Amino acid sequence: MADPSPPFDIFQPGLIRGQEFLPYDPSKGYFYVEHPTEGWRVFLRAICFIHEEGVEYDPKRFMVVKRTGANEQGKSWEPPKGQMEGKDALKHPRTSVLELLKQCVRREVEEEAHINKLNRLEHTGLILQAIEPDFKPNTYFHYHIFRAQASVKSIQRGLNWFTWLKAHPRFFARMKRDKKEKDALTWFDPVETRLMGRWSPKLVPMYIAHYNR
Repeated sequence: MADPSPPFDIFQPGLIRGQEFLPYDPSKGYFYVEHPTEGWRVFLRAICFIHEEGVEYDPKRFMVVKRTGANEQGKSWEPPKGQMEGKDALKHPRTSVLELLKQCVRREVEEEAHINKLNRLEHTGLILQAIEPDFKPNTYFHYHIFRAQASVKSIQRGLNWFTWLKAHPRFFARMKRDKKEKDALTWFDPVETRLMGRWSPKLVPMYIAHYNR
């Protein structure tokens, strides 16, 4: 559930960094930061709103990807998003948490949307703090909301890649798990691309409302 209190400052110096293998996906170690005296622990997630470069900015026009195998008309779409893994973050103990989040965003966008070049990637300042039902006391997660621009060429390359994958299902089946979680890419439409899961339906309105004032 979402936490109405102000988000913890996960960018402050002196936080403990670590990883934990969680029950819902024990094969991966997920990165967290923990306050050394207050004791709160926060797992870090990120979502990215990708807009077309060179056109007038519209907060409602961004790219979304579809969950593999799901009905296109169902609640199966979301902006590229994901959770920071320990194997990536802990290799760079001197890198700032903000920079680690940006690296996480670029990786998730490339894996899910197959867009490999983001321009003007920035943290919007928007953070959703929430708790999972199976979390231990004083444990939370954050969704940090980013936005970026991609060139027409980069976007078209991603669209072409998904078209090619549909014609080559055997190749798609051999891809690594992280690169085949999504099987379509398009522009967001509130009617045609209905949002999936628990968090995208909260994150998308949060983003649009912030920039649509």
